[in-house]
Amino acid sequence: MDSKNIILFERHDGVRFVLERSMLKYKDNIEIYSSHWKNDIKRRIENQNVDLLITELSKINPDGLELSCFARKIAPGLKIIWITVLGCDVFNEQKERLGNINCMEKPLEIKNFRKNVLQALEIYQ
Repeated sequence: MDSKNIILFERHDGVRFVLERSMLKYKDNIEIYSSHWKNDIKRRIENQNVDLLITELSKINPDGLELSCFARKIAPGLKIIWITVLGCDVFNEQKERLGNINCMEKPLEIKNFRKNVLQALEIYQ
């Protein structure tokens, strides 16, 4: 099986570290690139084959929504997972507009995070 590529955008280093580590078990099947720099993530989306974008989403920091819209223009079928502390229902309008979005609320349960990522990538445990 070809390795799946994930891009993770999360501004909090600790959260990013935990989410990356939670997928270490699947390192033979999944490559994760993470950053808290929006422009770095955009370059990756433009220049690499990406299977899944995971991004933090908040009203205070609109970078996650901007990245999602950007990713949709570059790769319309790209699967996206939003992670938010505000509650997923706050973003229903944006979710409907962009389509193919899975939303998870913080605090995350790592088991559920992993399950959502594997389902999005169509890798079954």
